[in-house]
Amino acid sequence: MEIKRQQEVVEAFHYDMRAPETEVKTELRVGFSPIESKDENYPAENTIIAARLEFRLAFDEFVLSGSASQISHIINQKIEKQSDLSQADVDELIEPLFSIIQRLAYEVTEIALDKPGIQLNFQSGQPEQQEDEK
Repeated sequence: MEIKRQQEVVEAFHYDMRAPETEVKTELRVGFSPIESKDENYPAENTIIAARLEFRLAFDEFVLSGSASQISHIINQKIEKQSDLSQADVDELIEPLFSIIQRLAYEVTEIALDKPGIQLNFQSGQPEQQEDEK
């Protein structure tokens, strides 16, 4: 799948201290929406897709939450619904959004906690906190 990406957009990012008695669960929601081009010269065989990642990551001391999105142009492939994408396609489309959340989480927690930032691992399906080995 050939993808031409526009810049990622961080719609919201929050760092909140967690009250010990508060029940907060980690949640990740990924969504895709095909977008119709307003350009009459846009190639009919291409597809424009908006990808969006909403997240809430609960840790013992804090909660990170927010959303990020990105517009991508899929070259020479018509996609009308999410089921037209394989899991590998979905992973490839959403990877930059996970990457930017990982970067933000590291930097913000490094500043907020005054120690090496957390490194998120989204590969296992559940984000994990890892200490940096600097």
